[in-house]
Amino acid sequence: MRSIGQGTLLVDFPLYLHQIGWNSVYIGALFSASLFINGTLSFLFGLTAGKYDKKKFILGFQVILIICAAIAFFTSNNFLLGIVAIIGGFGRSGMGGSGPFAVIEVSWLNDLIKYSRKSAIFSLNNSLIFFGMGVGTMIATVPEFLSNFIAPALAFRAIFLTIIFWNIICFYLITKVKNDPITQNKDIDKSKKENKDISKENKSLFILFALNTLNGLSLGFIMPLLPYWFKLKFNSNAFDLGIIFTISLFMTSLSSILSIYLIQKLGAAKTVTLMRLGGLISLLLMISSPSSLLAGFFYMLRSFLNRGNIGARQALVTNITRNKATLALSINNFSQILSLSIGPFITGIFFAHKDYITPFIVGAIFQILYLVCFYIFFKNYEV
Repeated sequence: MRSIGQGTLLVDFPLYLHQIGWNSVYIGALFSASLFINGTLSFLFGLTAGKYDKKKFILGFQVILIICAAIAFFTSNNFLLGIVAIIGGFGRSGMGGSGPFAVIEVSWLNDLIKYSRKSAIFSLNNSLIFFGMGVGTMIATVPEFLSNFIAPALAFRAIFLTIIFWNIICFYLITKVKNDPITQNKDIDKSKKENKDISKENKSLFILFALNTLNGLSLGFIMPLLPYWFKLKFNSNAFDLGIIFTISLFMTSLSSILSIYLIQKLGAAKTVTLMRLGGLISLLLMISSPSSLLAGFFYMLRSFLNRGNIGARQALVTNITRNKATLALSINNFSQILSLSIGPFITGIFFAHKDYITPFIVGAIFQILYLVCFYIFFKNYEV
């Protein structure tokens, strides 16, 4: 349910900011600040999550989201809008996650599933997230229709009512989830047990930090301002973007399911590497496209290949240190988001100078480095 709202904001929030007078530099700076602050808080909360009830953290974030959406609905004050956007993670492609508590949410899910089913469950979870975001991007086309009857800025503000609605439902559903963790050690096959000393685990966590710094640098130049890129380069409106992102997210939902079978055939590390390599090629074709139709097609293909393997990556990360999954996830999330927060601001500056190619080339270079290092490291941590 939360991912439906995230999908709507992914398309409409940067367009709303543009409508009320924000330029590309300010929008990029806002997303950078949001990513940096949420990444830092996510790391801190992740380190302390093991001492508290993880379910209560997630319920608390639902309340925060509802309050932030209510404030955004009732006012367009730049300062207040910026604050609630940072707290709520509005429009920055949060993958349907729970903001600074995203690590806790994934760790909670990890506690509730058997080790042998981890990769499949994570992939299924992400498939549902992408499906929900796809529904959300369909809803994102509504302001374009409403703007025929009311002021465009007011039409965009109406989307915050849907955010409130979906998160109230999400709050209720989470209260119904049984908090019954599974002891992971007892569920691991004896043939797969490893006697890892602390120094080896620490080395693995350090490498994970370095890897995700590369990945975050890459994604920061590509993803947060991508809907805005379509707006600036092709003058795409909310309806056009809603269609593009809806189809791409539904395709990604399907890809997340298909990746389960690829993992069984090729292994998780090889599946992730090959799919993301295909996504990288699609990205280069997208930025070279002469029309929004062709660019939209290659974006859909990139999303299908690049994002459908997130469940496999999450399973690999939790496998680095089986007794400290929350710590591994915290480092994974923090290192990626911290570096990801650099890109939007720089990308916004390039966009202000009408350069719509360079940020993506820079992101592609970092992605190539990440993929090479990722496979070398994770081929020893298959799930």
